[in-house]
Amino acid sequence: MKNKSSTILMLLWMFLIFLMSSFDATESANQSNFIVNIITNIFKIENIEVLSFIIRKLAHFTEYLILGFLTINMLNKNDISKKYLISILICLIYATSDEIHQIFAPGRACQIKDILIDSIGSITGIYLYKLISKRKKSIN
Repeated sequence: MKNKSSTILMLLWMFLIFLMSSFDATESANQSNFIVNIITNIFKIENIEVLSFIIRKLAHFTEYLILGFLTINMLNKNDISKKYLISILICLIYATSDEIHQIFAPGRACQIKDILIDSIGSITGIYLYKLISKRKKSIN
């Protein structure tokens, strides 16, 4: 049952990424600008364009960090010898397909740098999972 719930969580997260990638450029910018406005009001930042860029790229990194974590968690329930490599490949393939999907959203584009950021995020999530697993084992 644990493996089923892990799979469902991963697939739900993939669906959420798909939905966010379906937004047109204006809607996507509005989401980013909501966070940018909060930060600029708190910290009185003047260079909104740079902050907006950073927020958008951090969103990519974070959503794929979570995907990497969920993917390795799902595969870790099985006895798979190359589960880390398989997790990375799943996330890389999904990041690529997600960027291709964005071509069909008005005003959006497929960007190699976003695939790279997504991949780094997913590898970070997978590595974080590995660190937490080792820590749990050392405590027990």
